Amino acid sequence: MLTGPPPDGFYREWLENAARRGVTVETIVDIADTHDITPEDFEVLDGLEVIKDPDGKSFFLLPDGISSDDARLATLMTYVLNAGTDYGSASPDNDFPETPYSADEIQRIIDRQSSNSWSYDEDIGFVNGNGGRMVTTPNGMVMGLGGNWVQDLFSLNGGTAWGEIFMLNIDDVDDPAQVLRDAVESGRATYVDDDGNVYQGQLDLDRLLHHEERHSQQWAREGYGGFIRSYLWEQATGGNETEEDAGLKDGGYH
Repeated sequence: MLTGPPPDGFYREWLENAARRGVTVETIVDIADTHDITPEDFEVLDGLEVIKDPDGKSFFLLPDGISSDDARLATLMTYVLNAGTDYGSASPDNDFPETPYSADEIQRIIDRQSSNSWSYDEDIGFVNGNGGRMVTTPNGMVMGLGGNWVQDLFSLNGGTAWGEIFMLNIDDVDDPAQVLRDAVESGRATYVDDDGNVYQGQLDLDRLLHHEERHSQQWAREGYGGFIRSYLWEQATGGNETEEDAGLKDGGYH
C-alpha cells in the first residue's frame, strides 16, 4: 500500500475519501492489511454509473445482467470506497450512535452478505428481470425500485428490506434508473403519493439506509424463514419489535 506507483482511479478516491473524513492512517493500513485491499478490488466498480449524494458519497447503478458475485463485491467496495456513511451527522436525533469505519465493520458486512447470500444469488436477477433497477449504497447494501405488479408484491409502505436489498415502494415508473438518480441526489427518502407522483420527503436518506441496514442484519441473524415468521407473528399480535430494533425515528415512524 505504501510502496509502488502512485495510486489512481477508485483506489486513489478511497484514500482521498478517508483523508477527507479524518480516518486515521492506522485504520486504513489495518483495513488494507486485514482484507488485502488492492487497486484490483476496485475494478468491479469500473464502468458503473456513479451517482453522487449531496455529501459527495458515491452510489453505483447496477447494470442489467450483472452477476451475483459482481453485485456483492460492488456493494462491499462501495462501503469501502466511501469510508463512512454520514449517518452520525444526518441528524441530532438519530436512534443510534454511528459505528466507526473500520476493518471490523467491513468484516461484519462481509459476514452479513454471506448470511443473506440468497439476495445476490436470486433477487438481483429477480429485480432486474421485472423491470426494476438498483444502486449500491455507502451502507454496504443495495437500494432498488421500479418493476411490474410482481415486484409490487415485495414492497410495502415506505419500502421493504429483503435481505441485502431495500426496495423503495415505487413501482410502474417509466424510468426507474432516473428515479433512483433523483433519490440519491436529493439525499432524502423518496416516496410516491396516491396519484402516483414521486416526491422527496424530509427524512435524511442516510438515516433511512441505516434503518434498512439494521433490517438486513435481522435477516442475517434470524435467517430467511425465521425473519418472515417473526415478522408475521408481530403483525398478527400487534407487536413492533422489528421496527423498534431498526430505529423508529430513523425509519420515519416518528
